[in-house]
Amino acid sequence: MSFFEILRAERVGRGLTQAELASRAKISIPTLRALERGAGTILSLEAVLPVLCLRWRVTTPGKHMGRVLMERRRARGFSQQALARKIGCSRVTVIALEAEFSGRVATLAAALRLLRIHKPLELSDLAKRRGLVPPKNDAEQDRVMTPPDLAKAIIDHFSHAMTGRILDPSRGEGAFFDHFPDHLERNWCEISEGRDFLAWSESVEWVVTNPPWSELRTFTRHAMQVCENIVWLAPLTNLTTKARLRDLEETGFGIAELLFVDTPKSWPQSGFQIVAAHLKRGYTGHWKVAQLREGEGAPVSWCHP
Repeated sequence: MSFFEILRAERVGRGLTQAELASRAKISIPTLRALERGAGTILSLEAVLPVLCLRWRVTTPGKHMGRVLMERRRARGFSQQALARKIGCSRVTVIALEAEFSGRVATLAAALRLLRIHKPLELSDLAKRRGLVPPKNDAEQDRVMTPPDLAKAIIDHFSHAMTGRILDPSRGEGAFFDHFPDHLERNWCEISEGRDFLAWSESVEWVVTNPPWSELRTFTRHAMQVCENIVWLAPLTNLTTKARLRDLEETGFGIAELLFVDTPKSWPQSGFQIVAAHLKRGYTGHWKVAQLREGEGAPVSWCHP
């Protein structure tokens, strides 16, 4: 991934809209959009990195990325003039890039490619301490129940597309199951009652629940074997790791929609964005993103850029 693709992936993974990230970085939304396309200035890029807990990968503390570029250029046997010619800019531009680490993002991207610096970014120390993915829950934490009103709002949001058989693989107290539309054939599993979802083998059209987050990957892999549509209420970061996205691609599923929801006040406040994610077999389009705000009947929707 190029560094601007990493920016977009990190923003989405942290549950931030372009407007929210731009506000925190104190840049305009058009400026952020340009950065995510590989345009704009290095100055603007530098404003965004700490908000996403990213930094440039350098070998010595205090060294700026321009110095890294200069050292790599010399190691590759290029003069400043030769590098400028190869990336299509002036020698003055290369001098500014190396001495002040200033200039255009497009110039930086071209220099990184030519100098074979394939992974220029890394997590900051703060992000490394915290981790990007919430820690696994213990058995008791996995019993956090969904407020019935939230489960109903999620079901209502997706109900227009629901047909056939639907399964709640982790019924708990019935927050989701009790709100399944009456026209569907409703089924449920609950490990504490001796009905293990991982032993379920019948085909259904929909699987919907708040799954045990510590078993999210296992639940998802099994759900993709028995159904066409999955709706999980879970942290966005847990659903969009490289491993989860690879699982989706290998099984022919795609993310059709991410419905952002406010973390229930009764839940531990982890700081991670919670979503109701619709995973759909055969889906290959853009991710639709919507916000379900507390107390609102209809979500505010927009498309993933």
